[in-house]
Amino acid sequence: MQPVVVVVGSVTTATASYVVVDNITWKLATPLKAVDVCFKAFHVFHASYPAESHVWQLLQKAVYKFSTKWDIKSAAVSAVMSDLK
Repeated sequence: MQPVVVVVGSVTTATASYVVVDNITWKLATPLKAVDVCFKAFHVFHASYPAESHVWQLLQKAVYKFSTKWDIKSAAVSAVMSDLK
């Protein structure tokens, strides 16, 4: 049950944006809103981020500015966070 963002078209010219969790689909107004809702769904449902993607953890640290006891240390995320400072 991992949340997923689905964008129809491209990010800049999206014709539709959705978040899918299990068999439930929510239509959102923009891709940015879909990313926001998807990120929050990870935390509401206590779902793990996909192992191959560090983007969600980077958003958590850089944009939403919080940590959890379940965070997995990532050298890539730490490096980007260091560069952003």
